[in-house]
Amino acid sequence: MMSALQKQSDEPLARESLSNQAYFRLRRDIMSGRFSPGEKLKLRDIAAELGVSPTPVREALARLVADMAVAQLDHRSVRIPHIDPERFSEICVLRIDVEGRSAARAAEIATADQVAELEAIHDRMIALKKARDFKESFAENQRFHAAFCAIADMPLHYRIAETLWLQIGPLMNALLVHRPTTLPRRHPHHTLLDGLRQKDPQLARQGAEEDIRINAEPMLAYLRNPEGAGPAALSAG
Repeated sequence: MMSALQKQSDEPLARESLSNQAYFRLRRDIMSGRFSPGEKLKLRDIAAELGVSPTPVREALARLVADMAVAQLDHRSVRIPHIDPERFSEICVLRIDVEGRSAARAAEIATADQVAELEAIHDRMIALKKARDFKESFAENQRFHAAFCAIADMPLHYRIAETLWLQIGPLMNALLVHRPTTLPRRHPHHTLLDGLRQKDPQLARQGAEEDIRINAEPMLAYLRNPEGAGPAALSAG
């Protein structure tokens, strides 16, 4: 069960701010899809892997419960929640609004260096996808979204976006199979990047919204019909 933490936790956490460090470590793992929906996480197992006592892990898990990233089972364990189609649709609607606004704001204030950094993230994502390393390509896509939201410099929007990413992170593993079957001729990231270069908020927002919609469609199909969504999606590039 703890293989993901084993990979990420070679060194015990420092004694300072153990609760915060455990929280951010677990949040990163959840957001990047290292745990699957329905997976049970035991407090003592996590504490052993992170090299800390149960107390800071318990505090970190309580924060993740408040973030709706995990569901409390008892005082010793939590579970990664399942997401039904209705909840996923609601999350996507919120992402489109929050990340769309963030992209628009980023277009107004982004520097050339920040745009270049975003381009580099996108290029890594495409290279990984061509190498069929889909897990890492999705991780780079997550970094791309986090980066333009950070550029926007709207802390409340960023916090909301993080909470939404936490809730859909465990579905990332399903996306390794259920990828979009119909792709635009031009990647939405390029539209967003053009908006940033041209200082065009509407164009940047268009790119962010399209990217979310394209990736939401196969996941909704999968959530509505897990047995029937797979074969068609396997042909996606």
